Amino acid sequence: MQSTWSQSEVFNWLQKYNVTGPRYTSYPTVPAWSESVGALDYQKALASLQPEESFSLYFHLPFCEKLCHFCGCMQVITTDHSRSQDYVKKLLQEIALVRKQIPQRLAKVEQIHFGGGTPNFLQAKELKNLFEGIHQHFKIEDQAEIAIEMHPRTSTQAFCDQLKELGFNRISLGVQDFDPKVQKLINRHQTYEQTKDMLDYLRSLGFTSFNFDLIYGLPGQKLNTWQKTLDQVLKLDPDRLAVYSYAHVPWIKPVQRSFQDSDLPNPETKLKLFEMALKTFPQAGYELIGMDHFAKAQDELSLAKKEGSLHRNFMGYSTRAEAHQIGFGVSSISYVGGHYFQNQKQLPDYEKSIQSDNLATFRGCLLSQEDQIRRDLITQIMCLGEINFKDFEKKWSLDFKKHFASELKQLEALQQDGLLEIKDQKINCTPIGQLFLRIIAMVFDPYLEKIKTQAKNPTFSKTV
Repeated sequence: MQSTWSQSEVFNWLQKYNVTGPRYTSYPTVPAWSESVGALDYQKALASLQPEESFSLYFHLPFCEKLCHFCGCMQVITTDHSRSQDYVKKLLQEIALVRKQIPQRLAKVEQIHFGGGTPNFLQAKELKNLFEGIHQHFKIEDQAEIAIEMHPRTSTQAFCDQLKELGFNRISLGVQDFDPKVQKLINRHQTYEQTKDMLDYLRSLGFTSFNFDLIYGLPGQKLNTWQKTLDQVLKLDPDRLAVYSYAHVPWIKPVQRSFQDSDLPNPETKLKLFEMALKTFPQAGYELIGMDHFAKAQDELSLAKKEGSLHRNFMGYSTRAEAHQIGFGVSSISYVGGHYFQNQKQLPDYEKSIQSDNLATFRGCLLSQEDQIRRDLITQIMCLGEINFKDFEKKWSLDFKKHFASELKQLEALQQDGLLEIKDQKINCTPIGQLFLRIIAMVFDPYLEKIKTQAKNPTFSKTV
């Protein structure tokens, strides 16, 4: 993949395509969801599951000791570790509530992910209690991926030991940027040495699969210090890397006003920061996955891309595309039976629902046939960077050129700008188009214009 472009090319793309747009971790996107979809709808979706189908379980653990000022996630900031004990009890209640709705013959789990927040905020014994509850209600497959997000600065060896005992096999670490000036601006203090020490200990326990998250476009980032971070990351030898674009949305997350807009790299510099990652990681043996992930050639993520089974959800790119995703905990999202369901976003509301022995669903989206068609198309764009008309027609029993006549007309402008190629029976994203997959996918999103016109503030982050 080409990873260097002229200044004039960069300037032209930024001028034209640095607009607000969804990341398409779901389709329809969250602003199109409705609070008219509730617990009864979720209950029906769970009850409709078939014997051969499998699950991916997601647990949202929201507690953090300190607030990272770039963060757009739902979190609860506290140093009171007793709060997680009651939260785990609520999660165990929710597991039992959800399991009651699922046909008894079903329980096969292929993937479990603990996200946050900071999941290692939990005490080791609390994690063990939670895992015992999962085993009580679900059958975890022998080859299941069991992953957890961790913060090296706050983790303990006892917690790492517990992970090994419970059978976790993938660790995801938030790195973002190792530069001290950047870390000061974003209020996340985590040295290279702390990260290395934690990795060394985890590897001594037998862990072999590691993901790192990096963010480009953060306040204070410079080209030379970013390259140093990339080089340090390579020394730590992770299997996968997610290099996310910083989403600056202070109207949604006021904490992002803790630094000045002048601290942020300008759009041209921001694109160059990502260009550096595009050059550095492939040279070190990592393959580009989708628009912002990298993985070693033999990693499951790379293999899934080659096999066409790559998936995209709220955690980014992943495998196990066929599994229904069941979310547990405050604000967690489920994708079950072809529909989306989200739990209450505020902790007191979530706890009240569970305490009342009710599912905590407060909004969602019941997808129509047309939604399902477009969701599949957008997923293929975001994951594979291409659409094969004949394969798509066979899957959905439609005439692609007729069904998407208007969209194909709109794509002509993107083709002229070099973002994609439209051949007789195929759409292929070009190397530069790989950076603007969101722009290409937006053409196929009929909800987008209504969402933008009804919003008082920008709903989405910039695409660059």
